[in-house]
Amino acid sequence: MAKQQLYKDFIARLETSFNDGHYFESAWYSYAVLEDRLRSLLRSSGGETHTKTGKHIRMMGPKLRELKERWPKHPLLAGTFTVELHDRLDDWKESRNDLMHAMADATMSLADIDAQAKVLANDGKTLVRDYCSACRRLKRQIK
Repeated sequence: MAKQQLYKDFIARLETSFNDGHYFESAWYSYAVLEDRLRSLLRSSGGETHTKTGKHIRMMGPKLRELKERWPKHPLLAGTFTVELHDRLDDWKESRNDLMHAMADATMSLADIDAQAKVLANDGKTLVRDYCSACRRLKRQIK
């Protein structure tokens, strides 16, 4: 399956799963799309490796840190993405991690887990929309 079609299917499934109340599934699709968009940003701004070490960047946190370092040096990246958008994604990532750890540690009730999953999924939908728009703006500027 072509990547573009897979990406469209992920977006559709993200929306459907959210509307059906499957919030973890929706958040997982958001995560996949956001990771894809971060990889695209890295490729567009110098590659998918750390500037300092040359090692491939695999996880979301290091991708966000690398992009933050590149912003001042890459005028198109700096002109397309805001610090606020970057910080929202970093906060979302932390919320996702906190929820997963709370579930593993059994420190939240099922009702609280469900409520947090819904917030995570809703915020993920918004971030996907905002990151996809910003990536499209960046690609138009690069061309």
